[in-house]
Amino acid sequence: MKNLKIKNANKIIFIENKANYIDYIQNKMNKNEFVVYHGGMYGEIKGQFFKKLYEATKESEFYHWSDIDIGGFKIFSRLRKVIPNLKPYMMDKEAFYSKKKYWKEMSEEYKNKLVKLKENKEYNDFYEIIDEMIKNNSKLEQEAFI
Repeated sequence: MKNLKIKNANKIIFIENKANYIDYIQNKMNKNEFVVYHGGMYGEIKGQFFKKLYEATKESEFYHWSDIDIGGFKIFSRLRKVIPNLKPYMMDKEAFYSKKKYWKEMSEEYKNKLVKLKENKEYNDFYEIIDEMIKNNSKLEQEAFI
């Protein structure tokens, strides 16, 4: 890919879950958005595509939406290495509490892993939500938003 242009979009949203991606593009997408199905931990080829997309649209706002859990935080962190101005989308305290009835209980081992994430500044965007998750012994799958 040598020449990539995205017209009429100033907001790029990466969505990790396929069901959420389909629901978003069918029911929630705005005209100024370009939405990318992320698909979890990506390989080298997809990473190269993400880099090209970023380089072609650096002036855009970039967001990533995943589960509110360790996996989602790690996917975000990895993508941020390609897209430095990436921001979380629907991965905050308000989103978490809005779907309380769908929370999943966490094990003690899982909570300890969350605590460890707070020792790494790579996850500082999620420190507040990590505290809420620990306090409520809960995590949230992205599908709750469909």
